[in-house]
Amino acid sequence: MAVKKNATEAAGAAEKGKTVNNTTNDKKTDSGANNEATGGKKEGRETVTLAYIGPSLPAGLLKTNKILIGTREEIDKELAAVLEKYPLVGKMLVPVEKLAEKKDRAATAGNILNKYYTDIVSSIAANERKEE
Repeated sequence: MAVKKNATEAAGAAEKGKTVNNTTNDKKTDSGANNEATGGKKEGRETVTLAYIGPSLPAGLLKTNKILIGTREEIDKELAAVLEKYPLVGKMLVPVEKLAEKKDRAATAGNILNKYYTDIVSSIAANERKEE
C-alpha cells in the first residue's frame, strides 16, 4: 500500500504547507527491445521481470506472454537451449512495464520488433522443414 501511504504523506505535508515529491526520475533510453530492470537487488545484481512477446515456439519451448523473473543471467541460463536455436528470442524479452507498448510495436510493420517477430516465425518454419 505504498501509494496510499505516499498520498497520505502528501496530504499531511500539504496541510503543513510543505511540498512532497514522491515521483521518481527514471531516465532510461528506449531503443526498441531493451531490457530494463524492475524490482530489487538479488545478490548484488538487479532482478528483472520480463515478458516474452514473440510467437509461441514449437514443442512448448516458450509460449507468448511468458513472464520470467530473475537476474538477466539467470533468465539467459534458463533459456539457453531456446536462445541457441532461436537467438532473436532474447530481443523479444521486454520489461513488463512496457509490455503493452512493445506488443503494439511488434504488431506494427516497419518496426524492429515486428522484424524480429517475423524472423522468428521464419526460423520456426525453416526448422520444421528441416525436421521433416
